[in-house]
Amino acid sequence: MAVEYKHKEYFKRLPGYSTDSFTDVENAKTRCAFHSTWLTNSSPTITYALEDSNKTLVATIEFADSAKQEAWKTAVTDLFDGGTAWLADGIKLFKIEWLHADGSVSATTNLE
Repeated sequence: MAVEYKHKEYFKRLPGYSTDSFTDVENAKTRCAFHSTWLTNSSPTITYALEDSNKTLVATIEFADSAKQEAWKTAVTDLFDGGTAWLADGIKLFKIEWLHADGSVSATTNLE
């Protein structure tokens, strides 16, 4: 069964830090230091993968329904808009892909 409320977020290290790549998924998650709201608000299921020769962490975030997805999006937007540092220094969210139920890309937001 396909998940209808799903998107991908892409993170990378900024130039000028000790390295621009991650050693593995756990290293990437630790370096990102995701705020607890990002991880737990509205109970998302989050899976992680590395791409681009370990330079990009991709978080695939799934929700049970539209209301949970919207609540999560609002909570994370409020963190960002309120000036809360919800990512570790040196990490940048640079792209979001909203997905159709079949996993194909519905829309892409490039943040660079």
